[in-house]
Amino acid sequence: MLDVEVIDDPAAAVVALDPVRARLLAELAEPGSAATLAARLGLPRQKVNYHLRKLEAHGLVRAVSERRWGGLTERLLVATAASYVVSPGALGEAATDPGRASDRLSARYLVGVAARVVREVGDLVRR
Repeated sequence: MLDVEVIDDPAAAVVALDPVRARLLAELAEPGSAATLAARLGLPRQKVNYHLRKLEAHGLVRAVSERRWGGLTERLLVATAASYVVSPGALGEAATDPGRASDRLSARYLVGVAARVVREVGDLVRR
């Protein structure tokens, strides 16, 4: 498991920022199944399973094992990272660019520099 994963895919960012899915990602620091997460969060198992499938499709969680319970198979999933940061690159053209700010002490410039740092950290993590 990575300490930090930088999300630069816009679709993955949308999935991760959903409030229910963000809660599931936080709970999946330790492996869990749809049934155990549903009980912990007070949600229907089917709803939890739906959200887990979306997270898995975008590579934010992965299966670590399966357990057989009679005729059923319970999949245990875990988050791919301890925490996530959405890269400004996921915003495309709307992302902040420090080169477009004339005042180097402005909030726009500082946010743009911070965005560049996040993007560069994401590039380093993927190497």
